Amino acid sequence: MSTAYVTTLCNGAGYVPGVEALGRSLARTDTPHDKVLLVTDDVPLTAVHALCRDGWRAHKIDPIENPNPTTDQFFARFANTFTKLRAFELEEFDKLVLLDADTIALQNIDDLFERPGVSAAPDFLLPDRFNSGVLVIEPKKELFARMMDQLFTSASYDGGDQGFLNTFFPDWYSGPGAHRLPAGYNLHQFIFQFLRAHPALMSQLEREAKVIHYTVQKPWLSTSTLAGGSEAWWDMYFDAHPEQATGWRRRVHAIEDWSFDQMLRTVLT
Repeated sequence: MSTAYVTTLCNGAGYVPGVEALGRSLARTDTPHDKVLLVTDDVPLTAVHALCRDGWRAHKIDPIENPNPTTDQFFARFANTFTKLRAFELEEFDKLVLLDADTIALQNIDDLFERPGVSAAPDFLLPDRFNSGVLVIEPKKELFARMMDQLFTSASYDGGDQGFLNTFFPDWYSGPGAHRLPAGYNLHQFIFQFLRAHPALMSQLEREAKVIHYTVQKPWLSTSTLAGGSEAWWDMYFDAHPEQATGWRRRVHAIEDWSFDQMLRTVLT
């Protein structure tokens, strides 16, 4: 069976640090599976070549425009999220694990290749719908063609790919349980930090936290990350850029997580 991890890089070089951290996090798990980077022409070649040297296999794709008006998109960055659907047409692979570029793996997640497509974890805000940041898919060009046919007629509750995919795969919640991943395979950064800050939950976290998803703040795009998970992400990024891993920078990111913990304690007491 041909398998790979895949992520998407489009609309310039803004998410290059995210792909770097994701790639290093997967490498740390000693996975034997390939890492495929779907990349559009607007990404600088220097960035693509650097990522290829770091273990990614670049696959050129055309962008897919968001069919929803900007007023219906929860965030401005959702303008580019439909491009990730290109992964569904890569039928040279039997199965792919599609990861957003704002995720990192904390543990080996190769067991995901044993799941059927489409498999996903619940969304934090709407647990009867899945979060599209981590998806197990079985690519088929016929499936991709049906997606494109329905792109302009299907509802998307968030104006992005996640809302569209939940409409396209409406049986995820009510269908066979094998399609529903435990929450730890797509753990929002603030949930990860909340669990990490409570000693009674730490042992459970170490077992169950597989992937952190930086849905609130992207660490590399923020002057400070106050939504949790800062140390974990920067640890992966510094693996790719050890020249930047000064002691004071590591302490700053530890303080960011400490600040989140203190804020939680204030709110919950």
